[in-house]
Amino acid sequence: MHPVLFKMGDVAVYSYGFFVAMGMLAAFCLVVSSAARFGFSRDAVSDLVFLLFVTGVIGARFFYVLQHFEEYGSAPMKVFSVQQGGLVWYGGFMFAATSGLIYALRRRLPVLKLLDFFAPLVPLSHAIGRIGCFLNGCCFGHFTESGWGVLLPGEGAPRLPVQIYESAFLLLLSLFLFVLSSKKHRDGEIFMGYVAGYGAGRFLLEFLRGDQILIFFLTIPQWTSVFLLAAALALFIFSRIIHGKNPF
Repeated sequence: MHPVLFKMGDVAVYSYGFFVAMGMLAAFCLVVSSAARFGFSRDAVSDLVFLLFVTGVIGARFFYVLQHFEEYGSAPMKVFSVQQGGLVWYGGFMFAATSGLIYALRRRLPVLKLLDFFAPLVPLSHAIGRIGCFLNGCCFGHFTESGWGVLLPGEGAPRLPVQIYESAFLLLLSLFLFVLSSKKHRDGEIFMGYVAGYGAGRFLLEFLRGDQILIFFLTIPQWTSVFLLAAALALFIFSRIIHGKNPF
């Protein structure tokens, strides 16, 4: 693993923070370049990207600290060392979604259309950030005696590179949503596709993780995935009903 990507004098550039920043930069560039095509102001959506990034990092860190509170009791300042790793995606998603909704309502932007606009960009940014997880050695998979895995420093048997599996899955999900968004669809359907797709993928990938605690036979991210899948299904059925279609 390479938690420190490179150094500039006494300043260390951490792999985790670098790739999270690269993911945000990729999303920002795509937002600015395609905003006008979707009928949005570049200023409005670029401000929103920055807001989503900041609140997402805060939420992701907050949830991580809650789940690993014992690590910070004796060194509370470590809470702010985000560049070294320690973010929970679902926490970031909840905080960012809430702040984005408030922003859209205050600016009187079409919420569902905005959600569809950002839906393919979120897994793309996330996929890039997962590379930082891999280099940092966090979010690892189960030990494997077969040799089909990655050896972490100080570990005996190699671990499954679940971070890379998830990164590949997220890239495919992003590509699928980009293709879907180019076709005729109702407002909100692309975002529902993201929520359902990521929820299902994350639920399955969690079975390979080796750093999660089980609560009633599932991990916290798996329970969150179940909730999101149920929410996406309910929204899909509701959407079809209000448009006079058979929900199934």
